[in-house]
Formats: sequence, structure tokens, C-alpha cells
Amino acid sequence: MKNKLMVLAFLASISATSYADVKAVQAALDVDDAVLAETEFNALSAAEKNDISGQVLKGQLLLVNDEPEDAFDYFEALQEKHEDNVDVNYYLGVSAVIMAQKASIFSKLSYAKDFIKAMERTVVLKPDHQDALNTLIGFHLNAPGIAGGDSDKALVYAKQLQQYDAEQGYSQIANVYWQTEKAELAQQTITDGLVKYPESGTLYFARAMASITAETWEQARADLIFAAKYAKDDEKKGEALYQQGKVSVKSGAEAELGIDALTQALPLAGERYLPWVNYRLAQLYLTQKDQIKANEVIAKIDVSEDDDLEDKVKKLKKELKKLMG
Repeated sequence: MKNKLMVLAFLASISATSYADVKAVQAALDVDDAVLAETEFNALSAAEKNDISGQVLKGQLLLVNDEPEDAFDYFEALQEKHEDNVDVNYYLGVSAVIMAQKASIFSKLSYAKDFIKAMERTVVLKPDHQDALNTLIGFHLNAPGIAGGDSDKALVYAKQLQQYDAEQGYSQIANVYWQTEKAELAQQTITDGLVKYPESGTLYFARAMASITAETWEQARADLIFAAKYAKDDEKKGEALYQQGKVSVKSGAEAELGIDALTQALPLAGERYLPWVNYRLAQLYLTQKDQIKANEVIAKIDVSEDDDLEDKVKKLKKELKKLMG
């Protein structure tokens, strides 16, 4: 009996360690750390790599390494063997929609169809798959009808999302209304949501983004203050603070408030968004004709991964040069 208990304890410890290793790979993938994810994946045992969860991780590595075409082919083949696996269908859809954005005009429609089929399969298998629902909503709102975009379907998926994440559901329903020019319904949806969830950073942020689009800066600024205050995590708080800074840039007013918000956003921004926080901060310093601080911030902006940002920073440098005479 004693030996049996020791064997069971040993097996349990192996299982726990294995699970922790798999979680480590996923954690690295979640923050787009390709190098760490690869290292953690290579440390898995052969059995773990060959398990379906390990095979899914292998496909995710292709995505994080910016190899969507290989990822699509990989998940398409994997889906033939595991047609009812939620993750396989979801990542097949993810790789398909990336390819739809990158492919030639002749291939876009095919990838779009593959995306819809895979994502719809995902939410049939797992109706509360929030990432898949949000992705479907975004696609149906932004894709042209010829590619399968359908605002009515976007609304259906937004209402489905509401069953599992009420705040995000209200936000997405309002988003559908805003993008289909039903502003009154959108405003009423947000108002109804805030009655039920008065401390919802998600809802304040959604209304703020609509105000930014409408260039109603004071309303946007007011809602962003609450969006930051009630943010569920540092990432959401950082997004709200960044938008506060952007509002100051776009409106040409309240530069000090924008600088304060962006300064708070700096330690919260991930590597992908940090350059943009510094870019907005430099813009505001330039509006205040603070040459020293503008120059210091511009020097920190990493443009190596973003051609659009690189062009914008070049313009900032020209503005700074003129200011310095």
C-alpha cells in the first residue's frame, strides 16, 4: 500500500510539472514573447509535444513568429484529424483572417470563407468562447459583404457574448449600432449597461471611443477618466490613459492632463504599445515648445517594428528641428 501511494504521488508530481510547463509556453505566447515560448516549448517532453494541446502550441508558435501561411496550412491539416477540437478550429480561424488581410485579391475571399467556417465552428463547440465571438463581431462589422461581412450577424454574436460577459456584450452591441449609424440605440445601450454596471471601465471606454470618433473631446475625456479609474487590469488602464493623451493631441487642449496621463501609461504599456505612448508624449511636449523633453522622448521611440510610426517620428524630428531653429 505504501509503495502504491508513493507511485501515485510521483505520477501526480509529474502531471503537475507537465501542466506547469505547458502553461509556461502559453503564458509566453500570450505576451507574444516568441523566444521564450520557443524555449519553453522545446523543454516539453516528446509526449507533451505530440499531445493535441502540444500540437496546438506548435501552431501558435508559427503565428507568434509571423508565419500565418504556414500556421494556416498546419491548422488546416490538424483540423482534418481533430474537427471537434475548439482550439484547433479557433487558431485555424485566426490564421485564416490574418491571411485574408495579407493575401492577394484573388485569395482574400477564400481565406475569409475559411475564417468564417472555422470561427463559427468554434462558437458552436464552445458558445462562450469570448475571443472567437469578439473576432466574429469585428469581422462582420469591418469586412465587405462580398467577403461575408454582415452587420446583422455581428449583432447576433454581440448578444450571444452578452450572455457570458454582460459588460463586454453591452459594449459590442453599442459598437454594432454605432458602426451601423444607429447612434441613439448605441447611446441607450451604454446607458442601460451603466445602470447595471456603474463602475464598468469597459462601458466608459466604449463610449469614449465613440466620442473620439465624433470629436466630442470633453465627453471623451470625462469618460476616459472613469475608464482608467474602473479598469479591470493594468492593460485596460494603460489603454484608457493612452487615449487621454491622444485626446489632448487631437483636440489641441489640456496638454498638461495629456502629459500626466501618458506618463502614468508608460509603465503599464507593453512593448508593442510603448513606442506609441512615447510618440504622443513627444507630440504634446512639442505643442508646449519643450525642446529638451521632446528630444529626450523622441530618442526613446523604437520604430523598428512599425513603418507607419517610423514615418510619423520622422515628421516629429523635422518639427523639433524647426523649433530649435
